[in-house]
Amino acid sequence: MKKNRIRELYQHYVGGMEEWQIKLAIARMRHFRVPQNSWEDMMQELAIVIHEFRFDPAKAHAASEETILCRTLDNRIRMLARGNARRLAMLDRLSQMTQQTDETHRPDDIAAEAEVRQLVAELTPQQREICLALMDGESVYQFACRTGRHYETICRHVRRIRQAFTNRGLDQWFA
Repeated sequence: MKKNRIRELYQHYVGGMEEWQIKLAIARMRHFRVPQNSWEDMMQELAIVIHEFRFDPAKAHAASEETILCRTLDNRIRMLARGNARRLAMLDRLSQMTQQTDETHRPDDIAAEAEVRQLVAELTPQQREICLALMDGESVYQFACRTGRHYETICRHVRRIRQAFTNRGLDQWFA
């Protein structure tokens, strides 16, 4: 990213966060080699984390505020990278499926796709919502945070969805 773009990104957050926090977020994005075309989106995510961050010296075990915030930002960057990797993998699988022409579809492929569609239609509304979020590359944790539901509740639904796929011999569709 050009110096001007970094300066613009920095200036955009001055006043909303402390300067050391902005510099730390930019340094962590550099450390993790976040693609520069994603910096603006990533910075928005990190700004939310920084805004919600509350330093508690009693729980810090002598670690500084900067150290703990650095770890928090690192965890968020890793989580977003994993979600993006899942989304890209799903898009790649879908791309491979759509590259096949109707002539190359084997009857059992078409039957399996129809069975997956039927299975998803039979899920509860909550399970369908979770299934769609997972297909979009969202992690269980991200979904739980976004919807305000408990993480373990979402995990329980995911186990039931996975079991439904396994019971029909469609485990390869639920990676």
